[in-house]
Amino acid sequence: MKFITVFLLSLEYLTFAGVVRCSDLKLVNNGYDNVVIAINPGLPEDENLITKIKDMVTSASFFLYNATKQRAYFRDVKILIPITWTLKGNERPTRQSYEKADVIIADSHVKFGDDPYTLQYGRCGERGRYIHFTPNFMLNDGVIDVYGSRDRVFVHEWAHLQWGVFDEYNDLVPFYFSNDEILATGCSKEIKGKQAECRGGSCDSCGIDSNTGLPNRDCMFFPDKAQTTAASIMYLQGLKDVVEFCDNKTHNAKAPNMQNKMCNYRSTWDVISKSDDFKNNPPANIPSLVPTITLLYVKDRVLCLVLDDSGSMNSGNRIPRLRQAASIFLLQIIEEGSQVGIVTFNGVATIETHLKTVDSEAVRKELIGFLPQSASGGTNICAGVRSAFQVLRGDDNATNGDEIVVLTDGEDYSINTCFNEVEQSGAIVHTIALGLSAAKELGELSIMTDGLRFLATDNVDENGLVDAFTGLVSGNGDINQQSIQLESSGKLISSNSWLNGTVFIDKTVGNDTFFVMTWVGGTPSILVRDPRGKIYNDTSFEIDNVLHTGRLAIPGTAETGSWRYSMKNVDAANQVLSITVMSRAADAGVPPVTVNAHINQGTSTWPSPLVIFAEVSHGFLPVIDAKVSATVERADGKSIIVDLLDNGAGVDAVENDGIYSTYFVKFGGNGRYSFKINVKGKDGVTRLSARRHGRALYIPGYVQNGQIQQNPSRPPSIGDNTQKLGSFQRVKSGGTCLVSKVPPTGSIPDVFPPSKIMDLKATIVHDNIQLNWTAPGDDLDQGNASHYEIRMSKNFTQLKNHFQSTHKINTTGLNPQTASSKESFLISENIQLKNWTEIYFGVITFDKANQASALSNIAPATLVPAPPVPPNSISPPNQSQPPTTAHSPRRTTSVHPGSSSQPNNSLVTDVTAIVLVVCCLVVVVTLIIAITVCIVATRGRKRVSPS
Repeated sequence: MKFITVFLLSLEYLTFAGVVRCSDLKLVNNGYDNVVIAINPGLPEDENLITKIKDMVTSASFFLYNATKQRAYFRDVKILIPITWTLKGNERPTRQSYEKADVIIADSHVKFGDDPYTLQYGRCGERGRYIHFTPNFMLNDGVIDVYGSRDRVFVHEWAHLQWGVFDEYNDLVPFYFSNDEILATGCSKEIKGKQAECRGGSCDSCGIDSNTGLPNRDCMFFPDKAQTTAASIMYLQGLKDVVEFCDNKTHNAKAPNMQNKMCNYRSTWDVISKSDDFKNNPPANIPSLVPTITLLYVKDRVLCLVLDDSGSMNSGNRIPRLRQAASIFLLQIIEEGSQVGIVTFNGVATIETHLKTVDSEAVRKELIGFLPQSASGGTNICAGVRSAFQVLRGDDNATNGDEIVVLTDGEDYSINTCFNEVEQSGAIVHTIALGLSAAKELGELSIMTDGLRFLATDNVDENGLVDAFTGLVSGNGDINQQSIQLESSGKLISSNSWLNGTVFIDKTVGNDTFFVMTWVGGTPSILVRDPRGKIYNDTSFEIDNVLHTGRLAIPGTAETGSWRYSMKNVDAANQVLSITVMSRAADAGVPPVTVNAHINQGTSTWPSPLVIFAEVSHGFLPVIDAKVSATVERADGKSIIVDLLDNGAGVDAVENDGIYSTYFVKFGGNGRYSFKINVKGKDGVTRLSARRHGRALYIPGYVQNGQIQQNPSRPPSIGDNTQKLGSFQRVKSGGTCLVSKVPPTGSIPDVFPPSKIMDLKATIVHDNIQLNWTAPGDDLDQGNASHYEIRMSKNFTQLKNHFQSTHKINTTGLNPQTASSKESFLISENIQLKNWTEIYFGVITFDKANQASALSNIAPATLVPAPPVPPNSISPPNQSQPPTTAHSPRRTTSVHPGSSSQPNNSLVTDVTAIVLVVCCLVVVVTLIIAITVCIVATRGRKRVSPS
């Protein structure tokens, strides 16, 4: 068990790195520097928005300082002004961008309200992706009553983003039982208020659900406007008396909220105070908490391709492949208005062209003419980078915020000689390693500049080099400008055989749609059929026999539906044929479906598992029920396909939040691992949902002087009426990770225990206790585990802290199913339950090497009294157990052995016995009355009879 403890701790502190382009935010001497707030380019220009942002950040700095007990404040904040605004200034971003911003100000693109939220991918203690505020939230002061002041909301969301804590309320389970009392889900328990159902202008006491014993779903909790407790910000951030996070003294471990579930029942302050931020930032007396706020003005994209044409590029058909992939980038990906230059390098560097503004098809084709056509000489990456700096200075004599794309296949032991220049340049360096022998230090250029990293192997079936270039889209936030990859596939096709396939073009894309076919030998025959049956053949394609590409531009907006494509290899030899389909948004007012792919580490040391994430969204709405998979090209050249799930189990934090994830543990060799995400949505299945976590609480109203003062009704959520999305497909490169210390193939030990069960539920159904959960795997969330150990206790703390000392449940016949399957188990024990008895269950899973998972979430079950019997009611015939009244002193349930989910018929209750006794007494009394009546009647007849 010692190893498992260390392993689980290592998982807790995994952070995004490498492929995830995140903020350069730092906490130094108690001050957060380089906090980036980005305004979406689609918003209309409004200087008042900038004023509101400044006011919020300044007030939040003071609130944060006090809430963290003098440990942190906002010292340096940057606001990114979009290029679409006429407001201009001279100060340019360096490595700040919309894509990497800590806070995004953008329309939600839907009518379902302005909930501030934080997008969180990971587990407890892991940094989130970004905070999202809508312009209405920032500009409309009417939202202050329902969310609280903006500075308080900002600190609430900052805790999600920076420290990886979670909400202490729960929209789905707003109330729960604790010691025979119904409490609002929150922290701390000292928060006072009223439970009420309000309709129109009147409020009444809450009705009780007869099945759960809890308030009806329309019941809401209205907190007192004035409170005597100061905790907690992660619950009711809007109350003026709430100024602290729940700590170990005030934490409510029993509340069924995300903080307890995700953080193993730790308080928010315990997680925050032990974060990396505060290891070297003890409390300090800061003389001024007013932040420095700088406006940065975004410019058009300026980029230089730095391409290897050394002798090693002659192998693996690399120069032709480079030309094919780079030409797709120049023709399809780079955005209109961008400036592009090209440098080639071997032992020395050559500037092929200085910056050219991409404003026509002719310029794009002109740039293709500067791509390398032959290869020779050694490899000097730094020479290429230095020449790129010279090119990038051509527009404004600076390199701040400009981009460099370095592609190389060779080793270069002098690459570190330019690291300092690169770091000081303010430029962003993206790297593409072509083949498995590229310099191991290449990725450092991306890490120090927060650029993207890609790997393209010589396995051309995977189309990796094209995918790398298509992943180089702009990070300026203008999704309508960005090219979206719908299809990317390749296959070795024998002579006179066909490559056939289908690509769905959905209603959110269709403008600037291109089919690009590539090959390595003779020109194939090509056919594309649109949804209406129109045929595009070889004559419709623009064939380039030098680049070995065929390009079909679909005029206007491409028809929605299924497009069929076919390529026939007419060459005498086998050859790899491949296809890439790109498109852009169909309507500037409707965001397209997009995929963001990430891995949790840029560098990894075995046995630390990799976590693959894919965020599928339609604007800011999650797309659920899609089929998502990742193709992983390992360092040993083999490709592994794994499924990503959005089921709230394994490494997936929240079910149906549009973030699909999985562990990757099938390592093979040391070196670079590349990842490509494939997403398919099926008509009638794939839906849009609502964000389900990381939100500031919408407060329905307050209690003042004993009276409820209602706030405006909350707009309906899209989650109340999910929308069908239709068929679509997307492809996205997930970047690369450098893995080390993997044991030789064939000797890799079993070091991964089953993942923790996160969704255990205990339910009393027909007087049976049934447990439900999602099966973990033998190796985290992969394969079949060996067996479960289930225990129970009436003491929550005992089960949580001393699991092995509690009562063990008989699990005979319970064999774990394949990971991600739904498990259901009826308790096969004789358990005595009384009314309002609370009993808790937990599960540990073991693998075939007898390695144990962490303890599952703890699931409570409470026996609720049956509702009272209405007066003069008659029980229906054959009712096996009469209902008990709400005033019954107790109700005891004996659950006997049984393995199915059907009700157990051998149930005996004290209530049944009592009822039988009462029935017998009634019969006896009835007989006595009947006899008495007969006697009286007989005597009466004697008195009136004739004499």
